[in-house]
Amino acid sequence: MKSVHCRYARRAFSAVRDDAGVPHIEAASWRECLYGLGYLHALDRPTQMLFAAAMARGQAAERIHDTPELLETDRFFRRVGLYLGLEREVRELDDAVFDQLTAYCQGVNDGLGHGGRSLPMWATGFQPTAWTQESVLLIGRLLAYGGLVVSQLQNERILVDMVQVGVADEKMRELFRPLLDNADFDLLRQLRVSSQLSDEALELITDLPRLAGSNAWAVSPARSATGSALLAADPHLEVHQLPAVWHEAVLSWGDGEYVMGATLPGCPLFAIARTPRLAWGVTYLKSDTADYFIEDCRPGGATGWQYRRGDDWFDFDRRVETIYRKGNNPESAPILSNEVGVMDSDPQPGVAGYYLSTAWVGGAGGAGRSIATWLDVIAAPDAAAAMDIVRECPTPSLVWVFADRAGHIGRQACGWIPRRPPGISGLLPIPAWDVRNHWRGRLPSDVLPRSYDPPEGFVASANENINSPGGPQLVTLVVPDYRCRRIRRLLAALPKATVADMQRLQYDVISAQAQDLLPIFLEALQPGELRDRLAKWDGGYWPTSRDATLFANLYRNVLLEIFGHEHGIGWRRMIYMITRIGFSTMVLTSIDRLLAQRESIWWQGRYKQELIRRAATRLKGEPDVPWSVTNGFSFTSRFVDSRFVGRALGYATREMAMPGNHATVFQGHLLKSARRTTSFAPSYHFVTDLGADEAWTNLPGGASESPLSGLYKTEIGNWRSGVYKRLTVSADGGTSSR
Repeated sequence: MKSVHCRYARRAFSAVRDDAGVPHIEAASWRECLYGLGYLHALDRPTQMLFAAAMARGQAAERIHDTPELLETDRFFRRVGLYLGLEREVRELDDAVFDQLTAYCQGVNDGLGHGGRSLPMWATGFQPTAWTQESVLLIGRLLAYGGLVVSQLQNERILVDMVQVGVADEKMRELFRPLLDNADFDLLRQLRVSSQLSDEALELITDLPRLAGSNAWAVSPARSATGSALLAADPHLEVHQLPAVWHEAVLSWGDGEYVMGATLPGCPLFAIARTPRLAWGVTYLKSDTADYFIEDCRPGGATGWQYRRGDDWFDFDRRVETIYRKGNNPESAPILSNEVGVMDSDPQPGVAGYYLSTAWVGGAGGAGRSIATWLDVIAAPDAAAAMDIVRECPTPSLVWVFADRAGHIGRQACGWIPRRPPGISGLLPIPAWDVRNHWRGRLPSDVLPRSYDPPEGFVASANENINSPGGPQLVTLVVPDYRCRRIRRLLAALPKATVADMQRLQYDVISAQAQDLLPIFLEALQPGELRDRLAKWDGGYWPTSRDATLFANLYRNVLLEIFGHEHGIGWRRMIYMITRIGFSTMVLTSIDRLLAQRESIWWQGRYKQELIRRAATRLKGEPDVPWSVTNGFSFTSRFVDSRFVGRALGYATREMAMPGNHATVFQGHLLKSARRTTSFAPSYHFVTDLGADEAWTNLPGGASESPLSGLYKTEIGNWRSGVYKRLTVSADGGTSSR
């Protein structure tokens, strides 16, 4: 236990670190605790906060480093305009929320004064600016947009690309039935689309704060060994870039009040946490909150370009952004918009035609209300009250899982979701010139799925499809229920669950996808070693398993054989989608469903079982290695590498195994490219028994962002081996369990 010296503190609080480096902040009032949290965020994670804000404002090439990738992200975020309207939103905050944000920001700024500029700031010449209420709301918007909306739009662009490269209409309709039954493919082929984000820029954006996946579940007292409700949560994000996305903290004030769990540097929110009364975790709802529209554009008018509504033409609104570049000349970025959305790119000079625009429901505001929701949850007396609070949260669209001291459990979806016209899914771009296609406000919050004290005695969420039969289509990019199905199956088999059971479940690596597909593959395979090995395999992606690598290689080759030919999706595009599962799960989900069919036009004139056997012959030249080799990775510095200032000051661990894959509860997915590795895995493990004032946690990293600190990689060993530390109000806790 070590005291934290707070040299410039203007509000009274004390802070000590436990053996894992987690700060325990104690003060007389909640606002003083918030001040202390801001102070510790600034001491431990200044670069993470300030670099993220600079990128979200489109100022990375000016303030960090003028690289092609950062310049590309600047163009992207200037067009999105996350910073627009923040002053108005701050003015609209109620007094209580404004005062809380003010206390937090004061702590951040005083902490920045104490800690000074970090090494990456010195290396890049970055000059910190004051952290304000606007900064907090900006990080909140980034949380909602940077991963959630980007992944939705990237998937929708994949569909457009598939149409434009010539995938047959009937094959598209069958693969995604019934979502594309009414699609106008001829119109989509006429679209003039801009180039997508480069892999490097996309990876930078997905490094930023976001909630892209996740598991969360709660167990009622009737199914708990202790007679109290249990809750477990683990958000899935990029994990191998240090520092860890989350900053763990414990705050205590007044007469026994506390909150402990994962905070987001730059915001006074606890994403996964508990209080004396309540515990919560969140997963991404994967609702469709952004759409592409097609604008019929022509040169002319007062702003240079016009768009059509019916037979009439109107001038686009035009704003000009100046992107400053460190050491280079600035560039101007004119951005066109109208009442529907923002143009996805500049029209080709002088070339009339059909172009894409983007609409996002969060562009209408709501950032202040969203931050207020996270603050209000901390004060909620029980699960029912918390569910009512979060149901009205605008962004991001989430599923909240709750458990309370009285033994109640619940699951509540939240988020603003556009009200689309009948028959419009939002999955493909539609003509904006027909006003009947425009959004009609937002869906009411009472249509959002909710479950309270269900008879089975548990609730679970893992990004599965939660569209109700006959209800509004909240989710268009349906992803598989592999993780949720596995979680529910194991919870149902536990009549009296323990904290240790919850911890083991968070590290489960049995793939429901493999168990679904193995009978299909085994039926087709010829007798021999390959068939014998897969027949004995339990579907577990353990680091030592060679059969996991064998199945993954077979799956890849089956997809290439059936879908990757010149009359299908194409070999290169199929390779791209297989490796980037985080951004093409929708396509792979549809493919997995199609593989279960006996007949399909995708293998019409060919025999599916013969195609599987042909794919199996390609395995002879592939190495028979453990999953630890196939799915190995290293921890590296998030800031000090080739994207910012070179690897000379970087930090990397030795290569280690990533357990699991995209379809397991421990979602250990890696993409290895020539330049870098991208990871997608549990970024924090949190388990708590509501009958005791404690939680059991680990995270891939530590409290500090500095490689020179002893708190930089404190918990990597625990995270890898499944060891949890005991988090209590007192910094004297610290026991571990496996």
